Amino acid sequence: MTLVVAALAAAGPILEGALGEGRGWTIGLLLMLVAPSLARAGGPRFHPMDPETYIPGCYFLSTGYTPLLGILKSANFSLSSRDAAAMQLAYAGAIGCALACTALSRVWERPNVERMVPLRSPRAILDQDWGAIAVGVVGLALVGAWLASVGLGRILTVDYGQTHLEEDGKGLLTSGWYLIRFALVYCFLRVVSLRKVGLPAPKVLFLVGACLLGSLLFQTMMGRRGPLVWAALSIVLAFHAYGFQLRRLWLAVGVVGALFYGVALEGARAQQGRGFDAQIASAIMHLEQKDLLEVNEFERVYDNVVIVANDRPPILDYPGESWLNAVLILIPKPIWSERPLAVSQRYVNWIAPDFARHGGGFAMNAAAEGFLNLGLLGAGIEVAVFCGLFFMHPLNVAAGRDTPMLVRTGGACLASFAYNQFRGELTGLLKITVSLGIALLGALLFTSVVRRLRRGVSLLGLARHRPLRNLRSTRLDQPSAPGG
Repeated sequence: MTLVVAALAAAGPILEGALGEGRGWTIGLLLMLVAPSLARAGGPRFHPMDPETYIPGCYFLSTGYTPLLGILKSANFSLSSRDAAAMQLAYAGAIGCALACTALSRVWERPNVERMVPLRSPRAILDQDWGAIAVGVVGLALVGAWLASVGLGRILTVDYGQTHLEEDGKGLLTSGWYLIRFALVYCFLRVVSLRKVGLPAPKVLFLVGACLLGSLLFQTMMGRRGPLVWAALSIVLAFHAYGFQLRRLWLAVGVVGALFYGVALEGARAQQGRGFDAQIASAIMHLEQKDLLEVNEFERVYDNVVIVANDRPPILDYPGESWLNAVLILIPKPIWSERPLAVSQRYVNWIAPDFARHGGGFAMNAAAEGFLNLGLLGAGIEVAVFCGLFFMHPLNVAAGRDTPMLVRTGGACLASFAYNQFRGELTGLLKITVSLGIALLGALLFTSVVRRLRRGVSLLGLARHRPLRNLRSTRLDQPSAPGG
């Protein structure tokens, strides 16, 4: 089926040659993004949480939604020459997305319940439960240290851009948010795995999950709409990979709710730092005046694609530079203060230097970054790598029959960033992957420590009771041996 999808890639140029003005690229992009669902390993299906539908859908939102809306609203169903060039770039990325998703499509496997669920003692807290909880506690400690270094009062009184500046150079501390999310998703997944077989869940998991969820809600007060949405998406992906099917109606309600939440928060952060009353009033006004079909975030990302495709910003010194820098930027800033800038930072410095100085930034878009490195081929390569290595493969692992619960959690958390990183760049995705990898390794390490402690306590208990049992079995009335 991968070869069929590869052959279908010729549809875009053919249609554009026949229709022109961006129509062919747009139709071709839509064809490429539905192809993985049609060529799905388990048979054609369009479920929003299937990897073959979910990942191309995220790419469409990040790159194709705005131009498609523009075509539908135009008088002659066409795009400008600048938009057509941007759609050609987007189409190259769509080819990479379709090929990666089709090549890695796998048939879903029913989880090994006997291995995943402790049927004999469902209310018992497992060693891995304590491991995940410990990771969440570490995450809370890191975030708490960051808040202490900045000041809680300051975080709640500065504007939205300034909150990002307060994180500069403190990536180690703010990475605690990823640890918190990992632990939260694990708690939800553990509860559902028990509920699925009709067993009660330990109350500790509910308590810990509520505390971790509360900490993520705090980010809403900072004007961040992504963390809560991505956490919810991680949970839904983890459920789907485990086999807990959510009704499409519930998913639709969730999408609509996320849309209203995002629009309201966008209005609120326009008045951030000026009091909650001003923020709430701004959010209400934004909801009343906003056309919900026109999503500002989608438009801004697409505008960057248009600029990159047509103006080709001179922000890279050689092909592949931003890909190499993405690895180098993983070195903490306190260790290497002169580390290279990410491509998104270079872009905002090039197009809006004053905005950059005040903490502003623009989402780069993965296809645009690939284009800056190696042209249209680079756009296809970068999107294909994102899809295959960071999104499809983790979801395949999360859906494996014998995949441990902690690993399932890590795979779902990483894949939940599909939309966020299609509108981002390789640097951000590598940072997220490292943070979630540390969370997973930390959970496994804590699990091993807890297991050893339990064994040690068990052996100590046996050692204490063994002399007593020997004493009871001794015959105290037995006469002593006669002397010589």
